[in-house]
Amino acid sequence: PPMPVAPLALAKANTCVSIKMSTRAFGNKYLKASDGVSPSTSDVYIRGLNQVISLNGNMVAFPGGVLIRDKEDGGVVGSVGVSGAAGDEDEFCALVGVHRCSAAEGLVTEPS
Repeated sequence: PPMPVAPLALAKANTCVSIKMSTRAFGNKYLKASDGVSPSTSDVYIRGLNQVISLNGNMVAFPGGVLIRDKEDGGVVGSVGVSGAAGDEDEFCALVGVHRCSAAEGLVTEPS
């Protein structure tokens, strides 16, 4: 069966604007311990899971969602979610898309 690429991309973009961070940062915050390698403790994991559930599954905790901010004031402009490849590749495609758009000079991304 085909992968749900479009819903995953939308969930990645939604995650970014909902919590004001990239999906990679969200995953690192709730799925990994402070050392960045070990799994998080169950209480931290449950907090992240509760956020996902509270938005009816319209959030994800893996790479591919990029937050876009205004370069001058830091305000959130929007986000880009990409799905269909590995998470690192999805994130790369999202970053390239933003950095090559006509408004790129006035934008910053998270991650950069």
